[in-house]
Formats: sequence, structure tokens, C-alpha cells
Amino acid sequence: MDASFAALVRERRGWDEARVALFDAGFARYWERSAGLARQTQTWAPPRRRHVAVVGEPFSVRPFVQLLNTSAWLIYDCDLDPECSDPEFVAYLLVHGDRMAATGEVTLAAVHTAAYWLDRTPQERAKFAAAAARSARPDGEAFRLLADALDWIGELRHETLRPAERGAAYRSIPGTGLLVPRELEGHPNRLVERWAAIAQGVLRDDRGRRRATDTGAAQELCDWLRAAAPPLIVAGRGGRILWEPRSPDRLGHLRSELKTGSGAAIRDVAADLRTIDSRTRAFRAALVDPSALPRPSGSLEERGYAYLHPERGLITYNLYEPGIERLAGPALPYAREMLGARTLHEWAHLAVEAGWIPRTADDEHFAGLCSGFAAELDRTIRDAPARARELGATDLQALARQDRREPRAATGAPARAPGSALVEIFLGRLSDYRANLLACRLMTLGERETYVRHNVRTLRGEFPPPRLWTMLVRYVYEFQYLAFSAVRDSFSFFTQSTWFDADFLATAILDEPRFMRLTSAARLICTAFAPAERWLRLPATPLA
Repeated sequence: MDASFAALVRERRGWDEARVALFDAGFARYWERSAGLARQTQTWAPPRRRHVAVVGEPFSVRPFVQLLNTSAWLIYDCDLDPECSDPEFVAYLLVHGDRMAATGEVTLAAVHTAAYWLDRTPQERAKFAAAAARSARPDGEAFRLLADALDWIGELRHETLRPAERGAAYRSIPGTGLLVPRELEGHPNRLVERWAAIAQGVLRDDRGRRRATDTGAAQELCDWLRAAAPPLIVAGRGGRILWEPRSPDRLGHLRSELKTGSGAAIRDVAADLRTIDSRTRAFRAALVDPSALPRPSGSLEERGYAYLHPERGLITYNLYEPGIERLAGPALPYAREMLGARTLHEWAHLAVEAGWIPRTADDEHFAGLCSGFAAELDRTIRDAPARARELGATDLQALARQDRREPRAATGAPARAPGSALVEIFLGRLSDYRANLLACRLMTLGERETYVRHNVRTLRGEFPPPRLWTMLVRYVYEFQYLAFSAVRDSFSFFTQSTWFDADFLATAILDEPRFMRLTSAARLICTAFAPAERWLRLPATPLA
């Protein structure tokens, strides 16, 4: 960590020099080793710069959770305690966390990262094992189990890192390059099974700690809803409305659902609803004429922390939002900031539909901006290495077919170059960006930064390698979100946190100057839109 951030964690969290040094040493090992493995085999992903969420009390945050849209490692304060931890332990925790984030799976990570141990020295393994033995993590037993398995893990082979002996029988572990000798065939499965049992026990323990009921919490929430009648909807399974402000006294369905929640969960639900209320009121206060706001078109997604109800036209909060478990325990870190941001973003979409965030550039100027962006994309494709053009050939063919579907193709006009089709994809996402031009002016700093970090993410899981050029233009779009952030070095933050550096820069598909030309051309298109003062009353500067 840089000196200014080290000073910040000393001041805010009381870290001493030894704790900072432990983190730095662990992170350096993680980065160097993952980079080395990625250079040697395609079965290992390069290191990625992610956020690090350090949990103080072990069960204060739900175990194994992926924060900030899988863009954060979850580690514990004890992991960074120099008296009981070690850089070898920290380094592996980051490696392990990367694999969990990439797969969404907890129990397989220890086996899938076994290649990490093939080059570790006996001393490095011993330091990891000693730190695991002292660990007070909720899942510390699982890492002690892994330490016990390092002897047989060291006997594994790998397709490229440690090729199999000629004539010997091995079983491969798909997607890892690992080769398991016949005499060790049962060991990986047993490690997975025992890791799963430990993880399930940790989750049971966590749920048990959160079960404490509090009838007063549910009553306070219902009393507030009845008295304040906030402009929002509470929904249940299947989107069924449990409470709405036009019938504030009808609380029976909601009370029935709240009976299943713990006191801590219900108090956080109440805080969430107050957030939606306050952000909705802030949005309405920014409108010159709130009555002119259109009804939802019905095309908005009914998921994602909160959404606009297609018939009622109010922000809807579902108690059973997939992946959030709102009645199971306290809210996750950053969830309320994301809820506030999402509330403002959803409302801002209606302002876009109303025409209150219009294009300020005339047709001729805007067409010129789009042509300039398309030309830069075409030059990028033309100048890319032959292997990249071969890999992305099917993507270019699909873009050409997209052009031929347009009516003008029937006139015999030549098909456009791929850059024009890619610009159409970019323009198709501008409704979201235009909504953010308004929403981010009303967000707090925490809401803006949380929102940006949810959206600036790796796209590897969404785009297979042959869709190279479509992924590139999507990345160029996502980069524009950093205009709403306080991130100082947007290029390094973006390229190192998304694997963009590995996928596009290290492969020479483009270099930093060309990337900046692409993003600058896209930025000119984005800045051709602005909130209209005729309809909106916005603060002169974003909220602190």
C-alpha cells in the first residue's frame, strides 16, 4: 500500500508498522507468484487488483460472502496480526479468494489452487501451516486441513508446470491442468468433502448467532410504515406486494414475513427502507415538476437491490432479493450504499425517458463524434496482431450480420466497417450513463464509490474470448463510470482490477495510448448529454 494509505489505516484503524509490513509482504508474494504462474500456464489467472475488506469481529460479516460484486477479498483482522499470521498465509488467502470469486464456489478452491504449492519451498509451506494452526478465522479449521494435505498435494503433476512421467497413469482435474497420480485419486475428493463439511458448519454457526428475535424491532418498523407512509413498496416471494403506502395500515402480510427474521435483520430492513425513502425524497426535490415524471415503461429490470414497480411506479424492496438474504442477518457492508445508489439510479431512468437528460450536441456534431469513435475502433482492429484478428473473427462476422439486418442494407449500400456496429452497441448502453449523470449528482460519496466499484469489474465471465471486440467496447463503456469516482489513477485502477491488462495490453491488441484514445473518443459522446436545468434543480457540486 502507498504511504498515504498506510498513514490512513494507522490513523483510522490503529495499524502499526508491523501490520502494514505483513500486508505488504503477503500481497507482494500473491502478486509475484500469481503473475509467474499465469505466464507459465493458461490454467492460472493473472493477479488482479481488488478491494480488501478486513473484518474485525469474525462473525460480524456473513462468511464467504463476495462483496462489491466479487471485486473484494474478504479477510479477517486476525489474518493481519503479526503475532499469529505470516506473509505466506496472507498470500495464499488472496490466491484462494481469487478462485472463489472466479468460480462462485467455496469448497473446490483448495483443490483448484493446488498448483500454487508445486513451487513452494518446505520453509514456505511450514510458515503457512504454522499460521493456519494459530488462525482464529471462522473457517480456520479448513486451512489447517489444507496444511495437512500439502504433503500429497506436493506429489501432484501439472500439464505444463510439472508434466507427468511417461507411461504413468494420472487423472486430470478439469480446468486446472492438475494431474492426480492413481495412488492419490481419492485425496482431492476427500479434501473437498471435508472442506464442505467445515464450511457448512461455519454457516450453521453464523446463522445460529443471528437467530435472536426482537419483537420490538418488527413493531417499530410497522409503526414507522403506518405513520410515515414512505413512497416505496415492500415485496415478498414472487414479487408479491406485502406493503404499500396507499394502504399503510394493512401490515398483516408483512408482519407474517418478519416473524422469520432475526432482530438484527429487521433493524437493517428498517434502515434500508428509510434509505429508499430519503433517496426518493431527494430525487423528487430535484425535480421542477414531479408530477411530469412519466410512469415506468415496464422495461426496467425487477431485481438489483431495488427496482421500480411497473404498475405502482414506486421503488420496490424485496425481502427475498436473491443472494442478499435480508431476513437472515445484518446487512452486508456497502449494501446500504448500493441500495441508495440503486434507488437514485432507478428514478433517474424515468428522467431519461422524460427527456430531461437530453443530448446537447446537434445531429451533425454528434454524428461526427460517433464517426470518430468508430474510426478509432476500426484502426484498433486493423492494427491488432494477426492472432487477435483470428480470435475475434467470429465476432466481426456477427457484427457484419448485425449491419446487414438494417433496412439500408437492402438498398445495396456496402456493409459498414465493424467500428460502426461496435458504436451502436456503445450507444445502446447510454441510457444507463445518462441516468447516472443525474443520479450521481444526488449520491453521497459512499454511494457513488460503491456504485462505481460494483460496475467497474472484470468481464471475463460474460464474454468468451472470441467475442473480443464486443468485450473491448463494453470495457470502454465501463471505463466511463470512473468519471463519477474519486479514483485518482483511473487507468491503473481499471486495467489492473479487470484483467484488461492481461487480456488486451499484454497481448499487444492495443497499448495505453490507443486505449486512452478510445476512451477519450467515447468520453466525447458521453459528454454530449447533460441534465436540463429547465426540469431539474441539482446541487452545484456532488454531495460529500
